[in-house]
Parts: sequence; C-alpha cells; structure tokens
Amino acid sequence: MIYELNHVGGRVQDLEASLSFYDGLGAEVVDRLFMSNSRVHRVHVQIATGLVELLHPEESDPQATYGLNHVGFMTDDLDDDYARLMALGYGEISSPRVAGSGQGRLAFLSDPNGVRVELLQRSEEFRVPPITAGPVHGLSYVALAAPDLDAAIEFYGTQLGMERVADDTFRIGADAVKLVPDAASSIDHLGLAAAEPGADVQDPDGNRVVFVPAA
Repeated sequence: MIYELNHVGGRVQDLEASLSFYDGLGAEVVDRLFMSNSRVHRVHVQIATGLVELLHPEESDPQATYGLNHVGFMTDDLDDDYARLMALGYGEISSPRVAGSGQGRLAFLSDPNGVRVELLQRSEEFRVPPITAGPVHGLSYVALAAPDLDAAIEFYGTQLGMERVADDTFRIGADAVKLVPDAASSIDHLGLAAAEPGADVQDPDGNRVVFVPAA
C-alpha cells in the first residue's frame, strides 16, 4: 500500500548553490550520502515537513537536464503496487531494484501525463520533526503537470489512494500534490506556505517557488 508522499527531487548543477537557496528558506539538511556506483551526491533537505531530494553528479554532463523531475512515494509492498500500476497500463520506466544508495528498493513509472513517479520501500526515515525556525511554515504542495486532468485525478486519487482536499489537490501523509493543466514542466513549481507571502522566486536550476498564505 502507498502511504506517504515522501519527497520531490531532481538533479542539480551546483550543490552548494542549491543548499544555500534552501537554507534561505529555513530548510535543514537531514541526510547526506555519496553513491559511489553512480558517483552522485544525494542530499535531502527538509522545509518545514517537506523533503526535497538534491542529486548532484560528481562529473558534469553538458547533455543532462537539471531541475526537479520526480515525486517519490513510500509503499509497504513495492512489488505488489508496481505490478498493480503496470497492469493498469501506466508507463514503465524502471522495475523494482535495489536503490543506488543501498537503502531499500525502488522503482520508477510514468503517470498519465508523463510525470516521473518513484515508488520506495525502505526502512530509513530521513524526515525529522517539523522545522519551524524559518520563514516557511510548510510545503503546501508540489505542482504537477496534468494536461489530462481527469486521468491525473484517477491516478493520484484512486490508484495512489491520495485524499482529495480541493478540486485540484490531493494529500497523503504530510504533503500534497496540486494538478496543473497548463504547467510549463512536469514539476511546475513548489508551493510553500509562509506567514508573509512574497514574490515568486527561482532556485539555481530554474525551478519556480511560489509562496502561499499559511493556513
């Protein structure tokens, strides 16, 4: 069963610049690991309750695409959930395998609109109690491309078991996804709840961050 929206993640060009950006939002580093097989630095930062996974290859690749590119969900039965979603016709990216970190297992598939979805089964818990010292009160949502809105609603609401909390927003665990029919990219933006919302900003890789009023 899928029980948690665990993180949003992607590849970054300049790890220290990304860490500085998130530090300015009040985020804290809660996990740091070098994956020797792929030569990739993996860092999880936590904003209030939400995790952002930063993947930084040791060797630069001029052909690589940088920026947030997937959402990760926790499951207590990776093989069953993956097989069930494959049987329903969702797009296969990589079948269940041992994670590059060695921490459990994972698989990737595509949602109906091409968003990369990671399924994770592992024992490690990177999330710490809510971080309240910074200007951000919470990761309000991760905005995902949904040009076929009905198909996305079926996927996230029915097949992933997320609770519909608004017409376009689904929650599971502490965090939520917001479906955006006219999104500019697969991960359109992050919505951060703040006491004093300001102008939208971009992180070092061009990901848009939108500040919304804290509840």
